[in-house]
Parts: sequence; structure tokens; C-alpha cells
Amino acid sequence: MPQAIIYCRVSSDRQVRDGHGLEGQEARCRRYAEERGYAIAAVYRDEGVSGGIIDREGMQQVLGLLDQKQDSGEWVVIIDDIKRLARDLIGHFTLRKSIQTRGARLESPSHKFGNEPEEVFVESIMAATAELERNQNKKQVLNRMKARLEAGYWTFYPPPGYVYAKVPGHGKLLVPHEPEAGIVREALEGYASGRFPNQIDVQHFLRSKGFTHWGRGPGTYLEQVKRILTREVYTGFLSYPPWNVTTRKAHHQPLISPETFDCIQERLRERAKMPHRKDLNRDFPLRGFVLCAACGKPLTAAWSRGKNRLFAYYRCKTKGCDRCHKSLRADRMHTEFEALLAKLKPRPSILTAMRDELLTLWNDKKLSLDQVRRGRKRKLEEVQRQIDGFVKAVGQCSNPTIIRRIEEEVAALEAKKLRLGGPIEGTKSYDFEHALGLGIEFLKSPLLMWRSGDLDQRRLVLRLVFAAPLRYDEKSQFGTPSFSLPINVACVLELDRMELVDQIRNSLNTFFDHIQEWAALLGARDNGSDGPTLPATAV
Repeated sequence: MPQAIIYCRVSSDRQVRDGHGLEGQEARCRRYAEERGYAIAAVYRDEGVSGGIIDREGMQQVLGLLDQKQDSGEWVVIIDDIKRLARDLIGHFTLRKSIQTRGARLESPSHKFGNEPEEVFVESIMAATAELERNQNKKQVLNRMKARLEAGYWTFYPPPGYVYAKVPGHGKLLVPHEPEAGIVREALEGYASGRFPNQIDVQHFLRSKGFTHWGRGPGTYLEQVKRILTREVYTGFLSYPPWNVTTRKAHHQPLISPETFDCIQERLRERAKMPHRKDLNRDFPLRGFVLCAACGKPLTAAWSRGKNRLFAYYRCKTKGCDRCHKSLRADRMHTEFEALLAKLKPRPSILTAMRDELLTLWNDKKLSLDQVRRGRKRKLEEVQRQIDGFVKAVGQCSNPTIIRRIEEEVAALEAKKLRLGGPIEGTKSYDFEHALGLGIEFLKSPLLMWRSGDLDQRRLVLRLVFAAPLRYDEKSQFGTPSFSLPINVACVLELDRMELVDQIRNSLNTFFDHIQEWAALLGARDNGSDGPTLPATAV
């Protein structure tokens, strides 16, 4: 008696959940086997797998069983319809040949498979028709997806932080999914504000929250972080250049403002002042931040074995540098660095004056929606000026490559213009006095945090105190450091009150930016929490 293997397949998860395709296929194949007196040895299924894919789990199980039973009698593989085998002409005959070479034959209740030229021709026509139907269905689906995109509806897999829900008047619509949406929002706003200096810091934050990409996998990878940071869909706008769908207002609720998104893109284009290093340890907190005085490249560090103990050194490893492989004692450099921090002692009167002046200016500068609109109007005018300049340049250019590049720049500017024209949400409350207090406490003694902090806190001191990496050699030591603005005003310059006021007013927005960043970083360090967050529209 011939042994039969029944193979069933449906192409969509919806057919698996809602339909009865698999059960119907199996029932018809069982009746066919019983009518011919075949003993059913096994039933294999592929659920929600496209017919354009050859390497499917269920079909591989069929071929695997045939490999095991090649010398054990007559075998038949039964499919309900020719389309169940494959919806691809080449794939169809590839699988048919795979079954035949294992000593089995292919049968179906709805089609007779033969090897005569006429029979193979008819089979080819039917397999090609199945492929045509699959491609037509695919084209229809893509056209519907593109139409939905053009109407302002996201049609692909939901970005992390969103899920699809049926909304009256919209059909399937992206809606925020908590707590993932809040975590993504915090990550995006934290990177925009500087709370997270680089993408690795965003990655560590997401992992600390137990966040996984689309709820799967062991954690979040850097490539996934980059995709999250560059997704325009989080602003409530969408675009899809491969289908020529330009930026447009979407119907779903945004997680961040357009200004926050633009700030993120600007930061991604900038080179980080102090890159994150995986090989840092507490013994070498200045590694990667202190530069060689000769070549300007970051010093590396290592332990060297002496007669009785190990010695820590910083070294330049840049080939061709005059100081390449010259060792600099780590203990001496650390002592000199602490001496540099020890000099940063602001006068109490300066700190009081700085605090009073900044609070006064902040209260004067609390933004209303009208001010935000005026700020957006200025930005829109600047974007339009750039667009006009590019359009004028196109008329004076004949190089196709340059014209294409200009068109890309204009498209990007038009997208930015569209985002800036969106509705303006009210600003969130922000305790500037508390944020300023955190900054003032740090200004009183950066050395205290350096000596008492762990490696992360020491790296934080470097970020807050210095505007650029330090150069070091044994003679001039750290030379003339470049300090951040608050440090420069409070701890370095000998100012009187009027000079202090002028410094602050001349660099007002920069001061507010520093206070925002410092508060977020210091607040998160002290409390393990978010720290205060300043709306991107508020400066």
C-alpha cells in the first residue's frame, strides 16, 4: 500500500486565525487518499507562508521524511491544489523535482501531474498563472498601502512605542502603547536635550528600562537605536521616499515635537565632544578625553609591570607622532588634573548674582504660545529663503548629478517646512529654580564630585566642566583649558556684578541650554530619575 504525505499551506496569518483553509485542504486530501487506498503517514503544514518562498519549514519536513523513507516502498505527496505547492514558476518545478528525485510522486485532487509534453505544458501554464495572481495581489496590496500612506496613515509594521488599533473613521491607526511609548519619548527627548550625550547612552537607558525592540530579542542594539532616533513618524508626520511619498501630516498622535526631532537630527550630524568608550575603567578616567600635545589624538592607557608592582601610564599610539609610545605617568596626570579642578572656586557673591540674574531673566522669558509661533515663523522664513536659493541654483545648473542633489535638499527643506507648520502644543511645566539650584551646587565644587564619584560621574564632570578635550604634556601640563560657559563665568573670570550681567545677557540662550542639560544629567545622577525636562520650544 502506498504511503501518503499530506501537505497544506496558507499564505497569511489572517487565513490561519480566521479562515478554515488548512482544515479544508487537509479534509480534501484525506478523502483523496482514502479513495485510492493510501495510508496517511504524516500531515505537514506551512501557516502564513508565502508561496513565493521555497525554503519553508513544512515543505522541508516533507522532503526530510522522504529522505528517511526512500527505500521503504511507494510514497505519494498530496496537495489540495497546484497553488499550494508554490506560486512561483521556478519554485514550483524546483519543489516538484525535489519530490521526484526522492522516489515519490506528486498528486492532487484538482490536477493530474504527468510527464508527457502536453501535461507538463498545461502544468507550466497553471503554475505561471499562480505566479501571475501572486504578483497581481502583491501589486494591489502595495497600491493600497501607498494610497493609505498618501492619505496620512502609516501602513508598515508599527514603530516601537506604537501599536495598531481600530479607530472609528480611520480604520487601523497607530496609537501610543504604554509603557513603551513613554520610554521611547524619554529616550528621544533625552538625546535632544543632551541628557544622553551619544547613542550608546540611549542604548544603555533603553536596556535599563527593560525595553526590547518591538517587544522581541534580548535587548536593544545600536542599529535599532539609530532607527528610533531617525524616525520621522514619531513627530506625527510620515514619508516614504522609495514610493515617492513625500512628508505629510499623519493622523496618529505624535510622541515628540518637530523641534525635538530637528534637534536630534542636528545632534546626529555633529561629532560628539567626548565619545563613549567601552574600554574605560576607573583607573583611567581621562582616557579618550585627554589629547596628545603633539598630534592632538586621544591618549590611550595601560598598566606596565615593574619589578615589584604595576604602574599606570597614558600613552600616544599615533603612528608618525613624535611622542608615539612615550609613557606619561597616570598618577602624576591625575594629580595635576585635580589641581586644575581645585582652582575652580567661584566667589559666593558671583554665584548669588548669577542665580538672581538668571532667575530674573527666566521669569521675563517664560514663553507664551504667541512667542513660540513667532519663533516658528522666523524658522519658516529661513527655510523658505534656503528653498528659494536652491530653486534659483537649479536654473543656473546643467549637471544632472548636482540637480538631483539640489532636489533632495529641497525635498528635505520642504519636509522641515511642513513639520514647522504643524499645530503647537502647550509647553510643559518646568521648575527652572530647582534646575538652577542643581547647577549652582555643582559649580561650588566640581572637584568634590570628581573625588567622590564613580567612573560615570567622573565622565560627567568632564562633560560639564570643559567645552573641549584637554591637551597634555609633562612640561606645560594641561595648558590653557577651554571651559564651559557657566564655569568660565563663575570660576575663571574676575568679574564684577555689571560684567557678570553683561556676560549672561550676551549668552542668555546658551546659559539656559547649559542649565537644562546640567539639571537633566545631575538630577538623573542624584535621583536615578529623569531630572527636569525643558520643552524644546522654550529656548
